[in-house]
Amino acid sequence: MKTRLISVLLALCLLGGLPVLPVWAEDEPEPTIEPPANTAEAVTALWAEVYEGDALRDVTDRSGLRCLLLPAFADLTALPLRFELAEGAEGELTLSGSLGSTVLSQGGAVDLTALAEADEEGVWRLKVTLGELPSMRLQVLQSSIPALLLRSDNPETEGRTWIDESKLHSTTASMRLVTPAGGVLYDGAVTKLKARGNTTFSYSPKKSYQIKIKKTDLIGIGEKVKTWVLLAGYTDATQLHDKLLKDLAAELGMDYVPRNDWVDLYYDGEYRGVYLLGEKNEVGQTAVDITDLEKRYEELNPGYGEDPGYVRSKNRFGNEIRYTVGLTEPGDITGGYLIELNHKRYDEVNGFLTTRGVGFNLKSPEYLGEEALCYISEYVQEFEDAVYHVNEDGESDGVNPETGKHYYEYVDRESLVRIYLIQELSNNVDAFVSSLYFYKDAGGLLYVGPVWDLDSTFGTGWNMRVKATQNFIAADSANPRYLANALMKIPDFVGAVQACYTRGFRDEAALLTGEEGRIAACSALLTPAMRMNYRIWPIVRVGDPSLSNHIWTGATYASVISDLELWVETRLSVLDERFANAALQLSYSDVRTDAYFYEALLWAYANEITQGTSPYTFSPNEPVTRAQMVTFLWRALGQPEAESEVTFADVRPGAYYEKAVRWAVAAGVTNGADETHFVPNAPCSRAQAVTFLWRAVGSPEPEDAGDPAFEDVSPGAYYEKAVRWAVAAGVTNGIDETHFSPGRICTRAQAVTFLWRAQ
Repeated sequence: MKTRLISVLLALCLLGGLPVLPVWAEDEPEPTIEPPANTAEAVTALWAEVYEGDALRDVTDRSGLRCLLLPAFADLTALPLRFELAEGAEGELTLSGSLGSTVLSQGGAVDLTALAEADEEGVWRLKVTLGELPSMRLQVLQSSIPALLLRSDNPETEGRTWIDESKLHSTTASMRLVTPAGGVLYDGAVTKLKARGNTTFSYSPKKSYQIKIKKTDLIGIGEKVKTWVLLAGYTDATQLHDKLLKDLAAELGMDYVPRNDWVDLYYDGEYRGVYLLGEKNEVGQTAVDITDLEKRYEELNPGYGEDPGYVRSKNRFGNEIRYTVGLTEPGDITGGYLIELNHKRYDEVNGFLTTRGVGFNLKSPEYLGEEALCYISEYVQEFEDAVYHVNEDGESDGVNPETGKHYYEYVDRESLVRIYLIQELSNNVDAFVSSLYFYKDAGGLLYVGPVWDLDSTFGTGWNMRVKATQNFIAADSANPRYLANALMKIPDFVGAVQACYTRGFRDEAALLTGEEGRIAACSALLTPAMRMNYRIWPIVRVGDPSLSNHIWTGATYASVISDLELWVETRLSVLDERFANAALQLSYSDVRTDAYFYEALLWAYANEITQGTSPYTFSPNEPVTRAQMVTFLWRALGQPEAESEVTFADVRPGAYYEKAVRWAVAAGVTNGADETHFVPNAPCSRAQAVTFLWRAVGSPEPEDAGDPAFEDVSPGAYYEKAVRWAVAAGVTNGIDETHFSPGRICTRAQAVTFLWRAQ
């Protein structure tokens, strides 16, 4: 009877007549709940209330320890804690350390500093005990950098796990950014949140994100920005690579470098590690500030970007392009564009391939018509053809054979050189393969930049550790990199690289290392945060997670920083040999190492007496002007301060030679061509050059060197004593044994040689 009644009740429940209740067989006892065996099982969660509405849950680190990983602004002397207990757990919960203990009450504030002192690793080591159960260890760490507290609007259905599943997923959220001192930089809505990245997204468990917010200056750059990225940097053991190289690019004067800074990310109450919060590479007033061609398309095409259709076609070179159909083209399609080199394919909605089989993504405009895509793809192709051209003599000359234009008539040479050197310095494994950006304004040249995606650098590779001594970017013929290998065969480009390296790049790069270097300063700031980061993430040695050496076994944050310092120092010494200590003709295409003035020019260059007539030429056989000669002298003597009452009508204020001329007149080196004119641009004769030099050193009486007199140096001439002194002092021996040629024009090579010999 009882069994039949149970069946009837179950049927009624299934028909919706009664609520479904658990049903047990007559001979089965109701299940019992086993009590927890220890405190770790009993306490399922500890929550720290760090800000109103922001509670952070404890985590289990990679070694199995329970940890509270707290933001820098959290008050450890009054930290509200609450806890969750497993079913069946009961008793008094006690928190204790080496200094004392306290009973926890739900939501009560605890002074952790009264319970324990932080050890040398910045860890507060505590015990949590529930009643008589065996205690569990709890470690508390605190960061040193700002905290970004991200809260999903729909955490159950569109929380972090869902966002991390696909780059096609996006959601809304709220966000609070708090400084270490507790100041709130942002507290508001996130209108769009999504995962980002290519290799990082596919292989890294620590995902990167993109967020859109109300325009705000999150990192103190002086500009309000709408779109921000959170870069995970999973494969960078130091978490310094990307920021160090972007900061270097900014110091070198590169335009539109994305600014960034570190934050701790807390996502839906869970600590997710150290991230680099920065600007996105995009066209805009606070990013790449060029003509917004996308906005022009939007103005001309209502519903722009809504359900667009794409067509593959070919440009005039026969190369594949993919454009958006049905768009009205703007009147000026010469700019602005933001494009990205992307391996041997394009994977954005619009893009193109070049003759050499590399792909470019169109980042902005995102959608563009056939005419515009043909224009930018053909412009890039003409540049490519110039870079790879080899003339009839088998030499790479950088000249497009169709148009006759040099490569630098398509692209800004300085931006190309600086990007090249940044890749060389860091041995970036992605260099000239992917994540290389170019932008072009309307009517302007193509520029290389802004720099981007610089994690796999300074020794970090995908399937190997990259040695600081390797020169694979432009030296590995078995694995040629787009543009780089060809560029380094063009004498003009090689000279430009040499000039840039020795005239600022090397000095800036050297500031990375040393006790007061950028690496030391940044790592000191980041160390407490990185101790937390590596509680949940491993220290990665190579990028590919399938390899046995993916994890850097036995490493510490201090050891990977030391490794980075040594790597950069070694790399600089390698680049010194290639560029700084290489023959000067790498910088000056018109200077040979066997030239009589070569050592003199090395001295003049090193002492900043002259920097050449351009970054790539010295023009040794051109006349040295009167202005140049007195300026060389003035610089060689340490740029002494001097004022003269004499003013020349042809010496304009602010001219590079103004101070030198004032000094020369005051020192009696020259009185000018007449009372009111110096004639700065007139060629300087050999007689004038040695006379200026002789007067500058005090007009010493010439010694009798026993040398024969020059036939063309007249006794009593204004330059006679100067010439005799110069011969005796080894400054000059004349043009032959009997002639000095005083009226002949002094060349720039002769001028620096006279100065070098006289020192």
